[in-house]
Amino acid sequence: MKTVNVVAAIICDDYNKKTRIFATQRGYGDYKDGWEFPGGKIEDGETPEQALVREIREELGAKIEVHDLIDIIDYDYETFHLHMNCYWATVEEGELQLLEHEAAKWLEYSELRSVDWLPADLALIPNIAKEMFDNNVEYYNENADSFFAGSVDANMSYAREKFTSHLPSGAKILDAGCGSGRDSKAFLNAGYDVEAFDASPEMCKRASEYTGLDVKNMRFEDMTYTKEFDGIWASATLLHVPMTELPSILQKMNAALKPDGVIYASFKYGDGTKMRGIRKFSDFNEKTIVPLFENAGFTILDNEVGNDNRLGRESEMWVEVIVRK
Repeated sequence: MKTVNVVAAIICDDYNKKTRIFATQRGYGDYKDGWEFPGGKIEDGETPEQALVREIREELGAKIEVHDLIDIIDYDYETFHLHMNCYWATVEEGELQLLEHEAAKWLEYSELRSVDWLPADLALIPNIAKEMFDNNVEYYNENADSFFAGSVDANMSYAREKFTSHLPSGAKILDAGCGSGRDSKAFLNAGYDVEAFDASPEMCKRASEYTGLDVKNMRFEDMTYTKEFDGIWASATLLHVPMTELPSILQKMNAALKPDGVIYASFKYGDGTKMRGIRKFSDFNEKTIVPLFENAGFTILDNEVGNDNRLGRESEMWVEVIVRK
């Protein structure tokens, strides 16, 4: 099989923070309409870095600065083997223009899987995700102490009792996005077997100290559980998952549950995607939340609108659901 040596630029808006990356859609050839990172073949006598600067100028009309190598991807397509050197890059001069591609998008961390990547480019996404800056997670890292103090004493007993009324004695519960660890500790004290994770490393530290659990630092998209839990508690955590990603995340949660397993989830009351400060939220109401869960294979057991339980924030509204697999 013929080997094609290429380079790809993962162009980011800021090399230090990497808040967004630039994706392009092919406008020609066998893989037309697929999404990829811009770049092309290495010509004789070129270094990979030189080839990348030339290719981006030809394809996008701008001069880039090539930074460090992210990874080398080897992938077998039907008719050739692709050997792709992938580099971080930033625009040094000019503006990105679509001279060859059909379309392009700047993607934030939460949007990395929102386009239909070509297979070789898709293989690079996990490495890119590790280095990208996520405003939602960074908010909790930077405000971990104040968030812990403001949430650890919130009275969630009513919601927890509704949730556990559907569980067997000693059930295994996943606290998905545990934050302060408030609910994990309550479940432990009630005799349940609890596992917990959170996307924020700083919140994981505080929750581990508070609960005595080894709280995992992971995200919803990292879940690989299969029929392991009787219940999943997702209190004010799925609300940061982008609308486009929620269906796939709920499928992962469905797979993680034992037969007849139950989920509790809560969202800020509203409709659609909202920005609050630097954080992005997916808002739902008592009507829009129903098809979200039913389409993922769940039956609605409880659907309620209520007030925030945190001191001083009682006027904020939430929608809560309990669903069964």
